[in-house]
Amino acid sequence: MRTLLFILVLLPTLSHAGYYELGFSGNYRKLYLPSDTNRESFDATVSYTGSFAYYFAEMAAAELSFTKGQSERFVPSAAADSRTIYDFNLIGLDIVLTFAERKADFIPYFKFGVAYFAKKEVTYEFIDNSGALVPGSGTESLPATFVPSLGFGLKVRLTKYMSFKIGLEAWTSDALNTEPRWDIAGRAGISWFL
Repeated sequence: MRTLLFILVLLPTLSHAGYYELGFSGNYRKLYLPSDTNRESFDATVSYTGSFAYYFAEMAAAELSFTKGQSERFVPSAAADSRTIYDFNLIGLDIVLTFAERKADFIPYFKFGVAYFAKKEVTYEFIDNSGALVPGSGTESLPATFVPSLGFGLKVRLTKYMSFKIGLEAWTSDALNTEPRWDIAGRAGISWFL
């Protein structure tokens, strides 16, 4: 009975399997914060992601992605300015489930999987009013970590082979063995079906 159910449900989707999707997306955010000086305090984040997905069924794929990003926080003060820069490289492996066929004009999707922080590096800079670095400045490398990840979004077909893609992705900043805090990133980009 289970074999018959498998054949009836999955065989039609597997018959359309075996295509690929190549994607590129980016994220940029700058947020100005209140400051007690005439110079502005801000948080800025930029990241770029490349992805390659293999559709093993019409509406299911395994996706490998690489994200390179940087986050910067600048806080001026009368005594010494503070700048914190966080650089990271993130490798992801996800299962992507779509809720429409490949040729549809609108393709909602959900993804879940695991990500690996290959690089997590934090640089602290404290600069006094003369422009000199203050003790306490330096760079710290954090240990590489495997973390869970998930996301959802929408692909809007532009041509037969190209789509505009928007989505929201989340991953924990550390493994789940501590109290997890989720990092969230909105992304926009394009993808090509091959």
